[in-house]
Amino acid sequence: MLAYSGRYRVEGDKFVTKVDVAGNETWVGTEQTRDYKIHSNRLVVMSFARAEPGLRRQTRARNLHLCARGRLGRRRTEIVQQANFDEGKTMSFYRQAGIAVCVVLVFASHARADAVTDWNQVAIRATDIAGAPVPVQTRTMSIVHAAIFDAVNAVDRKYKPYVVDVRAPEASAEVAAAAAAHGILVRFYPPQKPITDAALTATLATIPDGPAKENGLRIGHEVAEKVFAARKDDGASAQASYMFSSGPGVYQATPPMNMNPILAQWRSVAPFLMTPFTMNGPKQFPFAGPPDVTSATFAKEFDEIKRLGARLSTERTTEQTAIAIHWAGSEVPPFNAIARTGSAAKNLSLIDNARLFALLNMAMADSLIAGFEAKYAYNFWRPVTAIRNAATAKNPALAADANWEPLLVSPPHQEYPSAHCLGAGAAVAVLQSVFGSDNLTASYVYPPLGVVRRWTSFSQIATEVENARVWGGIHYRSAVEDGTAVGRQIGEYAVKSAMRPLAN
Repeated sequence: MLAYSGRYRVEGDKFVTKVDVAGNETWVGTEQTRDYKIHSNRLVVMSFARAEPGLRRQTRARNLHLCARGRLGRRRTEIVQQANFDEGKTMSFYRQAGIAVCVVLVFASHARADAVTDWNQVAIRATDIAGAPVPVQTRTMSIVHAAIFDAVNAVDRKYKPYVVDVRAPEASAEVAAAAAAHGILVRFYPPQKPITDAALTATLATIPDGPAKENGLRIGHEVAEKVFAARKDDGASAQASYMFSSGPGVYQATPPMNMNPILAQWRSVAPFLMTPFTMNGPKQFPFAGPPDVTSATFAKEFDEIKRLGARLSTERTTEQTAIAIHWAGSEVPPFNAIARTGSAAKNLSLIDNARLFALLNMAMADSLIAGFEAKYAYNFWRPVTAIRNAATAKNPALAADANWEPLLVSPPHQEYPSAHCLGAGAAVAVLQSVFGSDNLTASYVYPPLGVVRRWTSFSQIATEVENARVWGGIHYRSAVEDGTAVGRQIGEYAVKSAMRPLAN
C-alpha cells in the first residue's frame, strides 16, 4: 500500500498534492497528480497506470478512490484495511478517505491479479459512482459476475454453466471475462461508458492480437447480451406500493427522512440461486421473526440498544463507535476485497476466481432478496420508533425516551431482519467454503481514533457486523443474529448447488 498526505490544489480536472508525508519516503517533496470528477455529491479521484517515483518495478494502480461518501466538504475518517491469509500474502484497501487530508493508493502487480479480480474492482467502482443502494449493488455485481463466469467457463469448461451454455476453447479467457463484464456495465451505466471503455482497453492491451483475442471479444459480448436479457425482467424495476399502518411494533417512517420505505419491489425480485418465492407459500429459508413487543426478550433487546445504540451513549466505547461507523457503508466492497486477497493468497486460477466471485455476489444478492421479503412481511418498527413510543407496547419493562436518537441514521425500511447481517452471513459462508478455512488474520486501523482491531477468523467479522448494527442504534439483537444465520444458510446452499464441477 502507498499512502501520502499534504496540502492540495485543483487545476482544471487535476487534483495535485504537495506531499509532506508518505509511506514511500522518496515521494516527500514531490507533487502527486490525480484526475478527478464530481459525480452528484461525490468526489472521485482516479489513478491510472503511470510511472511512480521510488518504485523498483512498474505496477498498475487499480483503485478508483471515492473520497467523499456523503456531502462534499464534510471531512470523513480514513480507514485503512489490511488482510493477511495463512500464506502471509497481504493486500490493503481503503474504506473512506478525508477529502482534503489523505489519498490512499492500492497497487497490485500483474502476478497478483487477473481479469476477474480487475473487473470485480471496475464493477464495484461503477456501482459506487452510481450511488446504488446495497440491494441494487448486489444485483449488478451478481449479473456482472454471472457473465464473467459463463464467459470464462466457455473457454475453460470446468463447471456447469450458470445461464449461457456455449463453448469457445480457442478464445482468450481473459478477454472473454473483460468483454463480458464490459458488456453488462455499459448496459447498466451508459454515462460511465468512457470509464468502462478505458478499462476494457487496458485489459486488451495486455493480450496479443490474434484469433484468440478476437474470439474472446466475440464470446464475451455474446454471453453479456444473453445474461443481461435473462435478468432484464427480474422484477428489480417493478413498481410496488406500501401503506403505513399503526400499532405497537408496526413500522413507522423514521427521522430525519420520514419517507416511505424504499425498495418495496425487492421482495419480488427473482433470486439468482434460491427457489423463487410463491405468494403465501413456504419459504426456502424461513426467519424466526422478531420477538413479541410484550415479551421479556424484546425488553432485553430494547434495553441493550437504548443504552449502547444512542447517539449520546455514555456506555458505548470509542472502539464500538468506530466499528458502528465503519460498517455504516455497504458491505459489498469489503467482502469483495477480502475475496480478492484470499484469491491471491490461494493462487486461484481464472476459472476458479470466476466461480468464487459469482457465488459470493449471488449469495449476497439472494440473502437481501430474502431479507426484503421478510422485512415487508414482518413490518417491524425501528428502535427510534420503539424507544420514543414505548408506552404503546404495553410492556412494563420498557421505559420511553421521547428524545432518543440512534448513532446512525435509520435506513428507510423495516427493521427485521438486518440486511447487512444477511449479506455478511452469506459472504462468510461462501468464503469459508471456497478457502477451506475460517482462519484469517486481519488488522484495521482508524488513525483519528487510535483504534486498531485485529481479526482471526471470518466468523469474527460476521459477529462484528452484528454488533455494529446494534451499536449503531438501528437493529435489535434478534434481527442481526437471525440475519447472519439465514445469510449463512443461503451462502452454504449457493456453494453446494450452483456452478458445480463437471464430472471427470
